[in-house]
This record gives sequence, C-alpha cells and structure tokens, in this order.
Amino acid sequence: METRQLRYFLAVAEELHFGRAAKRLHISQPPLSQQIKKFEDELGVKLFQRNKRSVALTAAGVSLMRDVPNILHSIERAEANLLDAASGQGGRFTLGYIGPALETSLADIIREYKEQYPAVRLGLQEMFTNEQLKAVRNGELDAGIVRLFRHDVSDLACELFHRESYALVVPEDHLLAEREGVDVSDLSGEQFIFFPREEQPRLYDEWMKVFAEAGFVPDVVQEAARKSATVALVAANMGIGIVPESMARRRPHGVVFKRLSGDFPVIELHLIHRKESSFPAVSNFIDAVRKNWRNREQGKN
Repeated sequence: METRQLRYFLAVAEELHFGRAAKRLHISQPPLSQQIKKFEDELGVKLFQRNKRSVALTAAGVSLMRDVPNILHSIERAEANLLDAASGQGGRFTLGYIGPALETSLADIIREYKEQYPAVRLGLQEMFTNEQLKAVRNGELDAGIVRLFRHDVSDLACELFHRESYALVVPEDHLLAEREGVDVSDLSGEQFIFFPREEQPRLYDEWMKVFAEAGFVPDVVQEAARKSATVALVAANMGIGIVPESMARRRPHGVVFKRLSGDFPVIELHLIHRKESSFPAVSNFIDAVRKNWRNREQGKN
C-alpha cells in the first residue's frame, strides 16, 4: 500500500468519476484506472463498482475511505517530524546536568534554545557526573553538563561550558568581613559550612588537600548540599562557607563575600556528548552554549 495509491483512491472515492479524479490529480484517465485496478489486485478486494454510466464504492471501499484521510495525515506528520529531526528543528533532545549547573547560565541557554527551537522536545535529567558519563556513552543522554576531575573523557567530545572562581562568605559581623581579601591559610580554626563528600567526592578531596597544604583540617560543623543553603546557614551565624563567586551577585542579606586567594581548584563545568553523534539538535544546543559564552566574555570586557 503506497501513499500514491491512497491518494489516487481518495480522489476517485470523493469524485466518484474517473475523469474528474484524473483531472484533479493532473494525470490522464487510463493510468489512473490502471493504478486503481493494480491497487485492488494487491489488496485482493474490489473498491469500486463501475460501469459505463457510474462509479460507486463497495463496502470495502467505504471502509477504506474512512481510514485513508487519517493514514495520509499520519504519513505527512511522520515525514514532517523526520525532516524536523534531521534539521534539528524537532525531535527529542535529552540533556543531563549536575545540580550546580543550575547556578550558572544554563537556565538562560535553555530558554533561548526553546525559543529558537520550540518543536524540540527537551528532556532534562539531574544526575551526578559519573552517571552522566555512563548515560552519554550508552545513548541514554544526548549530552551532559558535568564537572570533571581527572575523568577519562578521551572517547567523548568535551568543551568548556562554565568557569569561575570561589569566594569566601562570612556573617556580616565576622572579623574577616573587614578584610580586603582572605587567604585559605587564614581560615584555620574557623567553623565551616561545607558540602557532603558524597555530593562531589573528587572535589571534596581536592579541597581537603588544599586545607591540609594550608596547615589545618577544617572544622565542619554543618553540611549543606546546595550553595544557597550554605549562604543561608552562614547568615544564621552557623559558620563560614566557600561558594562560587557568582553567588555574590544575589546580594543576600546578613553575609559578606570576600575575595579568596590560595592554590585551590576553579569551578569548571564541561558539556559532553558522543563524538560520533550526528543529531542536529545536539549541534544546535552546542551553538547556543557557544553563543552564550561569547556574550558573557564580551560582557566582561
């Protein structure tokens, strides 16, 4: 059963006249008659009762006529969906991300992407970095936003998504609040609000190494998985915290952010996807990321 055969059948069924149907289809009558007979032979049923004076639908023809419009519409929709997916204008795109990515420009990028490609069904999944690496490799995710610490990603395409440094956040009446800048070594003896190791074990170990090299072990009095929770607990005078410097732009009440110096890791998030991926929606999202990155870099200058 071919699309052309269905269109020919529908024209004859609606016109109940081979001459008018042929004119409507911009073909001559003999080829149309031949195609209808071939179609009937393939189906093994008669669709029309015809004589020299009239053409009428058989019971099978009436049944097929009820279904053909929906069949043709479904085919047209499938073809349009295929074209959209092939161009990146449609289809489904599944993106993984780690929680801290929501504190970057990710929300802006997603909004701009959805405005430009409204027909794309964008699925978002919050996952740890190791989970994303596995999911991207096995095809469960089309792309992911991760934080890498000596992970082997040689088999994946990887590019920088976000970079920033850390700042110290202290209660507004803390002694360190009067300092112009604070070195990591100045934090010995302070009570810390810090993220739990299971949240980001490699980053946690990096920071413990930084503190050890500065000559102390941090006194962690409270754990907080979210940076916003860290700031809130610092405002409650529970201790001090180390958070991304971008948190200062929110201007939360009751705390002061100080420039932090020392040999500590910077915050780098990367966008990963399979090297062999030819899914246009991924390429379009990468373009959106690069455009946002360029705009942010230009805004700094």
